[in-house]
Amino acid sequence: YSLPVEYKDGFPTVDDQYNAATKFEIHVDMPNDIQMVITSAGDNGILFEGTEGRFFVNRGKITGKPVEDLETNPLPDGAIEEVYGGPVSANHTANFIEGMKSRKQPISDVWSHNRMLEICHLSNIAMRLGRELKWDPVKREVIGDAQANSFLSRENRKGFEIDM
Repeated sequence: YSLPVEYKDGFPTVDDQYNAATKFEIHVDMPNDIQMVITSAGDNGILFEGTEGRFFVNRGKITGKPVEDLETNPLPDGAIEEVYGGPVSANHTANFIEGMKSRKQPISDVWSHNRMLEICHLSNIAMRLGRELKWDPVKREVIGDAQANSFLSRENRKGFEIDM
């Protein structure tokens, strides 16, 4: 997937302050003609839009047509527990701790979220460099851009090295 970047303001212009953008809008072209828009506008969370409606979700709420449809057409008993692989946890943190204790995979495990984290990191790199990036998800590198690739990792401090 590629990361075309339209970026106007919000990025720091003073070197000795902060290094994270405060205003941004990034368009990410995903497989199967899906476009993801990552923006600082609006509530913190994810808005999914499709041909049959849209819904918004964050860690505290879920709203939209699919949720409204559940009022007249509720999920069958046990449907949410089936997705969780057991009893529903109070929140992400509780689910993670329960997974550690039981050795079961949590609902938000590291492997299924890896691609989303790649998109977040690549979006930040694209903003810093002010240009579009072409990502090779198999090689896990930016195609033809040594400068962008230099942001993907760094040397660990002495005493904190990870041998692989």
